[in-house]
Amino acid sequence: MAEGKFESVLPTKIEKGGIEPVLSEVGGTEIILQRHGKYERSTDNKHAGSLTEEGAEEVYIQGKDFFKRLFEMVPESERHDVDILVLASDTQYKDGGRRSMETAEQVIKGLKEELAGLGLDEAQLLNTSSNTHGEGNPRPTPELREPRIFDNSPEFVEFLKKKYGDLGLDFWIAFEEDKEKEIREKMGAEGPDEITDRMQSMIDVLVRYSRFYHKKHPDRRLVIWAVTHYDTISPYVKREILEAGKEAPLGVDYGAGILINLDKDGKGTVKIGETEYEVPLKT
Repeated sequence: MAEGKFESVLPTKIEKGGIEPVLSEVGGTEIILQRHGKYERSTDNKHAGSLTEEGAEEVYIQGKDFFKRLFEMVPESERHDVDILVLASDTQYKDGGRRSMETAEQVIKGLKEELAGLGLDEAQLLNTSSNTHGEGNPRPTPELREPRIFDNSPEFVEFLKKKYGDLGLDFWIAFEEDKEKEIREKMGAEGPDEITDRMQSMIDVLVRYSRFYHKKHPDRRLVIWAVTHYDTISPYVKREILEAGKEAPLGVDYGAGILINLDKDGKGTVKIGETEYEVPLKT
């Protein structure tokens, strides 16, 4: 058991520094789970649901800097053997913007600039091929969506609002700690365990994809960048990586996330703060 799994030293927040490039071995993969950038939350704003100018700039710089440092780690003769796939939650905020897709677009913008600056082929961005959505756009991925209670279980949302207030802190604490589990299950609503199951399934899909990809391309490195939400990253990390209870606080900054490093044998590790954890894989 990693030292960081003792309750007294559990992290309480995932910060932007968690997405740090790692030089994976040839045949290895880096899987990044990132929360979207800062966005406009007011429904009265015509840009509701879209990244703010500050938020867009932050995730653009963050992505560009990540790939700059990553390619600096790779021997120059091997830089053309690094491939990148970018995925994102297709969640739409009310009838407005899609903050995760917009974050992924900024990541791709920074990546393309780094590829061009190094004289590398834009085709290393796998999103440019026809079987991954084409034209260099992020791949919309429903499995990365925010909690499905808003689309699939409005009656449970209304129940929580009436008891805990309208989407305030008490509402989210009740949902994240599953305080109304019995009623939630009767209403068929997704809870934190189901979200974690969904995210674990998504990770397993990406691991299988990685294994398939490296079988076809054994001399390459792979980066999979997946933009999602606080509400998906936090419960997954708490249960599967930290082995913590639902009541353990674990914030995720805008633009922050984790990087799972898979070696060529498929063993996964992640560093949170100063502690490295094994990543449980069910594939």
